[in-house]
Amino acid sequence: MRRLLLAAGLLFCSAAALHANMREVSFYCARPAKTAPVLDGKLDDPCWQNVPEFTSTYEYFKPNPGPGKLKNSIRIVYTDQGLYMGIIHYVDNPKEIRATVTDRDNGSLWTDDCTEIYIDADAQAIGWRKFVVNTLNTVSDIWRIDSAVLREDWTADGWEVKTLVTENSWNLETFFPWSIFNKKAVPGDTWMYCHVRYAWGGGKFTGTTSSPGGNYCSTSNFGYLYFAAENQKIDLDGIAKMLGSKIAPPWCLSSGQDVIINEGKGLAKTTLNAMISKEKKMVEEYLSVRNVPKKYLAQKEKLQKEYAAILKTMKPSIQMARSLNSLARLAQEYKWGVMLENEFNNK
Repeated sequence: MRRLLLAAGLLFCSAAALHANMREVSFYCARPAKTAPVLDGKLDDPCWQNVPEFTSTYEYFKPNPGPGKLKNSIRIVYTDQGLYMGIIHYVDNPKEIRATVTDRDNGSLWTDDCTEIYIDADAQAIGWRKFVVNTLNTVSDIWRIDSAVLREDWTADGWEVKTLVTENSWNLETFFPWSIFNKKAVPGDTWMYCHVRYAWGGGKFTGTTSSPGGNYCSTSNFGYLYFAAENQKIDLDGIAKMLGSKIAPPWCLSSGQDVIINEGKGLAKTTLNAMISKEKKMVEEYLSVRNVPKKYLAQKEKLQKEYAAILKTMKPSIQMARSLNSLARLAQEYKWGVMLENEFNNK
């Protein structure tokens, strides 16, 4: 009995630590644009057609966020003059967009459908410049110098933005001159950034973030923005090595099926399918425990339903692997509860 308890405790602690603190790193590679886009919200300029879209979204203000319920598309380019972003916020019904605030620097701007863009040009997770826009092109800007100094009176001179509402989205194109950040990015630089979106469709608040855990008070969870040269080739290995000195493990970085993990023992490669298969195997193993006492049947049914829901609703992703791992920890607790109950009953 004593050995059973010890084994249960050791195994539970081991599995629980697998992904519990694993940070999923958000990363975007900005390319130089030969010609700056026209700011009209259409995103039909040549510079937007030749750069990748960033479409990952996560639940806002959640410690272990699942997939975001709002779809977004982000593109970023830069020129000698400054930084450009083109963002598409997809909506089911544009008529449900809340747009009421019309005066600049209104503290209630977040209560409209809006986007917040945070940029930390120093990439030290201490301060940021925050830019807020709603569909009426109403804006707000704030400069956080550090955790003690917040410049709400600051004005981002030269900042330009234009929004456009379409039949299935609201878009924005925006320009930030380098002078706003007191520095000019050059190829090889790495900044930090985060895109947050608020929506109030049907009177219910929904928020998403481009970086897991990223928000106004969690700068260390911002994503990374790398400024690449025009023809520079960037692969996942290069990105991981680049970020290795900036992020404390454990963390992971993914691109398609490829995943690189750093758990403090150097970089290791795997695939999404391998990660997901491993977590599925754990869940199924724990749920297959036999001789389930009646008091545990409802718990087993609940876990089985959650497992089926994950497989049905989530696409293969780091988020899916994390969700499965969280479920595996619960299933493991259930398994040991069953085993301990049977052990006591057999005495």
